[in-house]
Amino acid sequence: MAHQIPPYTAEISRATPAFFVFLLDQSFSMDEPIGGSETRKCDALVDTINGWINNMIIRAAAQGGIRDWMDVAVIGYTSGADDANDVRLGSCLPGELANSAWQPISALQAQPLRLKDSIQKIFDADAGEMIEMPVQVPVWIEPIILGATPMCTALEYTKQIVEQWINLDHQNCFPPIVIHITDGESSDGNPVEPASALKQLETSNGNLLLLNCHLSMLAADKIMFPHSIEVLPDPFARDLFEMSSVLPEPMFQRAVADGFPLQPGARGFVFNADMVSLLQFLDMGTRISKQLR
Repeated sequence: MAHQIPPYTAEISRATPAFFVFLLDQSFSMDEPIGGSETRKCDALVDTINGWINNMIIRAAAQGGIRDWMDVAVIGYTSGADDANDVRLGSCLPGELANSAWQPISALQAQPLRLKDSIQKIFDADAGEMIEMPVQVPVWIEPIILGATPMCTALEYTKQIVEQWINLDHQNCFPPIVIHITDGESSDGNPVEPASALKQLETSNGNLLLLNCHLSMLAADKIMFPHSIEVLPDPFARDLFEMSSVLPEPMFQRAVADGFPLQPGARGFVFNADMVSLLQFLDMGTRISKQLR
């Protein structure tokens, strides 16, 4: 009988790539500031995703080019400004990259939308201090702000995309990870049922992981990786909790090692996220393997 490796420990390589799906709320309320700051939610969101893609490209770089150890989908969803039933969803990636539901990391490296000027802080060993250097960083997605929040339709669409990916000879890969980032309630029904159907998708190494991040406009107390529905303040937060996967043991242990005071049953969910906790959430949710081949 073939040896069965523990769930969520499959090797991530060019032969067995990971699959990350970012599901992004593009509703009109994403124009609000995040966490009591002056930065709009939509700007914080795209800056974080663009930075993540760039970091993954750097990690994938090797002699001879980019190792395609992951596929990436970035799906945005909203509606027409005047008609909540006019659902708008699809790839947020630019140009020809949007012709496919997902892309290998090498394709993203080759086709950014543009470069933008930025400032990078680095430590100058000779001067013994931090200095600022102008740099150009790649951009793949831009902010979109439009209408309502058709979350159920977006989750159903994501299920179709992930099913296609699994069936394309990815049955033995690390389970796909869907990272859903939103700031509002669903406008087309209760999203718990389509989220449950999405989480039923699986590879031989475990079920799909659905992680949910709620962005707050207020500088309110954030709730990261709760283990119980009782600590959540309202029905909307409780729906997002129910939608979220329980953290698998490897991810749970990594989060504890990073200093998160988790309890058994902790879920991949943060409520009232600010910019810092959005970055922490994204890092923990996608840092799934130390050994990439």
